[in-house]
Amino acid sequence: MYKVLLVDDEPMIREGLRTLLEWESLGYEVVDTAANGKDALQKCEQHELDLIIVDIRMPEMNGLELIRTIRENGGTMHVLILSGYADFEYAKQAIVQRIDGYLLKPVDEDELMDYLQSLRKELDFEYETRRKSLDERQGNAEDDLKRLLVEGTAGPSLSQLSASPDWKEFELLLVKTHERNEEETAGYAQIKHRLSERLEQSGAGLAIAMEPYLLILLNKGLDNERFRRETHAIIADACEGLASDFTVVSGGKAACCADLPAVYKKALERMKNRFFLESGQIMAEDLHLPAGSGDCKPDLTGTAEKLYLALEIVNREAIRQQIEEAAEAMKAMGFGEAEMKAAFVELVSAVLDKLASKRPELPVRDYRQRIPELFGEYRMSSLTRLVTAIIDQIADALDNSSADKQINRMIDLIHRNYKENLKMETLAELFNYNSAYLGKLFKQVTGENFNTYLDKVRMEQAKILLEQGLKVYQVAEMVGYANVDYFHSKFRKYVGSSPSVFRKKES
Repeated sequence: MYKVLLVDDEPMIREGLRTLLEWESLGYEVVDTAANGKDALQKCEQHELDLIIVDIRMPEMNGLELIRTIRENGGTMHVLILSGYADFEYAKQAIVQRIDGYLLKPVDEDELMDYLQSLRKELDFEYETRRKSLDERQGNAEDDLKRLLVEGTAGPSLSQLSASPDWKEFELLLVKTHERNEEETAGYAQIKHRLSERLEQSGAGLAIAMEPYLLILLNKGLDNERFRRETHAIIADACEGLASDFTVVSGGKAACCADLPAVYKKALERMKNRFFLESGQIMAEDLHLPAGSGDCKPDLTGTAEKLYLALEIVNREAIRQQIEEAAEAMKAMGFGEAEMKAAFVELVSAVLDKLASKRPELPVRDYRQRIPELFGEYRMSSLTRLVTAIIDQIADALDNSSADKQINRMIDLIHRNYKENLKMETLAELFNYNSAYLGKLFKQVTGENFNTYLDKVRMEQAKILLEQGLKVYQVAEMVGYANVDYFHSKFRKYVGSSPSVFRKKES
């Protein structure tokens, strides 16, 4: 999309122009509006504009002054002028400022569309010309730089860079893009092209492909914090929508081209530790990681036991702490990326094995299906976050369906629905439990079998109803017994007398 700025001191005209056309269908995007020339100059600095549509008469700075200032500052964007009939002759003075056309107010939709379609062809041609020129320059520099880094001989384009006053020193960066699926790898070439364009526009350097990395050669060092942030922002912008994340390392500064091979080697060494680097920064220092001895292993059995206990009591802070401590212990023992991922797979599997035997009601198989996700992580921090997320998911299930909570719900249901035809099989289905397992849980919590507990609740309610003077057959029906004789036998079993005798005693 080509970027457009609308400039007019009348809000209704600005909004009218914005809504007059379906800009996107014509290949344009209205990125901003301005109320006068001074406001428009600020917007020109904020956006990389392709077209300005500007009113000729405005307060503070009119359209002609705005166009003249833009051209003096090196602005090359296209310009369409808005003018009234009285200003038309005056507007023709703008021809010396390289404008693309005049639009009389009120703006005619068809006329504006014709201008935009004609301009679109010019913009497409200009874009393609710039792209080819950039690709040619980039290709020469890319070939020469690759030859220098691989063979140690500098080509003519690098010699030209060294002689340029804009290249006082060099700093070499390596960028590793991270994708979570194979489809995203197609973005490599697009990211490289974006980087080349943005570095060319900013004058900060150049980018080349050094698979599996992208290499950036800057024309000054990253000592300046602002320049460091700007460089990182350029890389982030180039990766936007094309890579899940990226890692950037610097090999350091080089005073001349001859120093670049050594700087490149240093960057490659630092990139080997990318698994332990955090995102959002440019790594410019060595990571001092312990070397693995090969015979040191973390106590995964002990960690799995502690993690399981933390799950049982749903202590999320303890869960997070156990996982982070395990990761730091592995790092201290010199574990690399593959070893750490394998260890966490073993740890999560051990916890799930224990859950499968202790908590048969949980969908352990569903959690096991998430284990392969661990191999797709590319940072230690994201790996531990994913492990924590998987364990937290289990904790959610335990928290929401713990035995005590479920049994308490069952007890509440019994006390409110004792007269209904309640059966363990029905409740087990409703609570998503195996009926035999739910029966065991019920007895553990209440000390009674389900049917015994239900009978006792019914008998207590029957006693209350009999004390109120209701007939025995009425009470039997009200507490859930369709057969009066069966009610008699149950009542005698739990109360010690027949319903009739009990009523006489209490009357």
